[in-house]
Amino acid sequence: MTPLSDDLAIIEEQAADWLLVLDEQQISPHDSTQYPQPLNVWLAENSLHSDVFNKMLELWTLSAQLDDDYVTQQLAQLDAENATAATDIKPPFKRRAHPWYLAIAATLLLVGLVTFMAPEQPLQQAVASAKPAPVDTVYSEFFQTKVNEHRTITLDDNSQVDLGANSQLAVRYSNTSRELLLYQGEALFSVSKDKQRPFIVRYQNSQVEALGTVFNVRANPASIRVDVLEGRVAVTQQQAIKLTQGQAVEVTQQGEVTRSKAQGETLTMAWQKGYLVYQNAELGNVLNDVSRYSEIKVKLSDQRLAKLTYNGTFLTTEIGDWLNSLEKIYPITVMQKGEEYTLIAN
Repeated sequence: MTPLSDDLAIIEEQAADWLLVLDEQQISPHDSTQYPQPLNVWLAENSLHSDVFNKMLELWTLSAQLDDDYVTQQLAQLDAENATAATDIKPPFKRRAHPWYLAIAATLLLVGLVTFMAPEQPLQQAVASAKPAPVDTVYSEFFQTKVNEHRTITLDDNSQVDLGANSQLAVRYSNTSRELLLYQGEALFSVSKDKQRPFIVRYQNSQVEALGTVFNVRANPASIRVDVLEGRVAVTQQQAIKLTQGQAVEVTQQGEVTRSKAQGETLTMAWQKGYLVYQNAELGNVLNDVSRYSEIKVKLSDQRLAKLTYNGTFLTTEIGDWLNSLEKIYPITVMQKGEEYTLIAN
């Protein structure tokens, strides 16, 4: 079983069907050691697959809390909508009238797309608060790029996204909000004004809210960096941080905040021109970006090297030369074997 497309809705349906397969084979979904090999392959294909699968499992576990009459009403509404909606995409398995599927479908109806729950919101609270809320999704998409690929996307409201290399972005618009989830990578957002629907970008436990602005979001493994090129944004994690044009901030998962000057100018970012620019960046974050722009593999002999501070600029087309130049900056030796580099502490 493999994904028929990278569309988020399809991935969600595939995850639900895999839960049905486990149930039919009497395999506990909580025991990954018993998963059939095709499921393991599907989970390993894309981090989004495992994220959605795990969230789907959590939501199903909580679905017993939902009111039966409300679930029946919402499922009937979904069936009516599906009967009138034309689609060329078929699910990987036939849809079944099965308690697992009904529980999952009901939970999705009430909470919305599983991946768009606020990361900091407890699942129990999400299910409870979702009961009276109508489903009002009007537009949803999933986009991704390959290594060293850029993509420009125009969204339903004419907002524009420049998606950087090896990046993944899910979009969900409703009648009251515009929410985007950056799973990995980097993106520049040019936001159309809509006072009735906030424009919010989420990554891990942080969110960035904007009103009529241009800003860049870079998703590091353990932090988020936001550069404001025009207008203003509010970056919220453990606290709300207001940024205006020309300002930037990096916030770690632990809530540590580092402010700096925005890297972009004239409403573009350096990465759009083939340059990677860093100010007091951790070398580990720089190497994470390098992996999005090149098939070159980089290993560290000592993970403490990832904490070294890097300042500089280099072309994405000259990553090999840049790696070799690190010997002149740090007390390290760079060993190369084909497309694999190892940084060894002296």
